Amino acid sequence: MPRVDGALSATPAPAQAVFRRILCPVDFSEESRRALEHAVAIARAWSSSLAVLHVYQAPSPFDDPPAEGDAARSETESGALDALRNFVTPIGDDVAVTFHAVHGINVRRPIVREAEALDVDLLVIGSHGRVGVERLLLGSTGDAVVRSATCSVLVVPPGAGPPHDGRFRRILCGIDFSAPSLRAFRYAMRLASEDSEVTLLHAIEMPPELRDRQIAAAFDVEAVRTAAAVAARRRLERLSPGDQARPVRRVARVAEGRADRQIVGVARELCADVIVLGAHGRNVIDRWLFGSNTQAVVGDAPCPVLIVQPD
Repeated sequence: MPRVDGALSATPAPAQAVFRRILCPVDFSEESRRALEHAVAIARAWSSSLAVLHVYQAPSPFDDPPAEGDAARSETESGALDALRNFVTPIGDDVAVTFHAVHGINVRRPIVREAEALDVDLLVIGSHGRVGVERLLLGSTGDAVVRSATCSVLVVPPGAGPPHDGRFRRILCGIDFSAPSLRAFRYAMRLASEDSEVTLLHAIEMPPELRDRQIAAAFDVEAVRTAAAVAARRRLERLSPGDQARPVRRVARVAEGRADRQIVGVARELCADVIVLGAHGRNVIDRWLFGSNTQAVVGDAPCPVLIVQPD
């Protein structure tokens, strides 16, 4: 896999300018506990304010009675707030946290509405892994939040380990040279500090027709592959984050294969702290584009995935 080391760029603005206000919705599950741990670590490291939200549903008279100790089925706002404090305090007792409990049936709408009302820079949510993420990100809460939110969303998958100090020192950014991926690149550079390394990864998917023996005999497939890799690597090296303030180490990498598999594989190899990807908007075609690679990455990722929304 080609690799270019030592390229120095720079990232503008102090870290505090990236995450000022963070919102972490929780449902008292283990997945949301894991997301909350990451949200607390980021808030602590970046001097951000942290709001924790629970969307509760008052039970219908037709529902079965809740099991004893089932905090997830709070009947009132005050009960939801009490459960929320009990859930958060052991994790974030040294961080200034505000608690928000709102009633809602469609969970997405209160989350997005609260994020907009609080003018947050980052939403932190948990996912349920490969099987669960297909349930979570195919039209239900997680996918709806990612597609509807106007701020960046950090998805914490089951494969993500516990947070370190909330800083991102090994950053992997998937680049396909589309506008969303270039926006993700600029965002990744803003996340970086002077001791960070930002790896820019482009995956080349060779047409399967080139494997045909007759076609392969007529064309120099290896020459095509090499030329594509060289061109992609040059484009990665030439990317500019804009205004420069401090040097950041960049590494350009080109891989061959499905983008999601290459991103996950390189993230494991690097022990990445975060994967940064760009979202493709909210229309039908863009939802399909979002689902093709980003969902697959989130399902298998060994670290949190930060999805950068359109400006």
